Amino acid sequence: MSNDTPLDTENREQVTTTPHYLEFDPITDSVSEELIKTVATLNNADPAELALLADFIDPDALDALFKPRMDGTPRETDGQVEFNYDSYHVTVDSGGTITLEYAESVTNS
Repeated sequence: MSNDTPLDTENREQVTTTPHYLEFDPITDSVSEELIKTVATLNNADPAELALLADFIDPDALDALFKPRMDGTPRETDGQVEFNYDSYHVTVDSGGTITLEYAESVTNS
């Protein structure tokens, strides 16, 4: 992430942001659906108004990384995937946490 304090373009002031954490159940929840719902909530928008997640990452591949194996047993890994979606830097970890941090770059024009 290039800057933790995005610029409020209306007031030309730095805005302090804190990460947003979301817990999900890798066995029952779709990571991509939980992510879309959360970004919609943070943006006070309808999920249909958001940019397509598929323009940033393959949602089926994202879900497959964290869902149980074909036989139903949980994946016993300690990994994570990071990517940008909309104006957020997203980190999804195998422990069931999605972290969203404001990622829009600041321009000083």
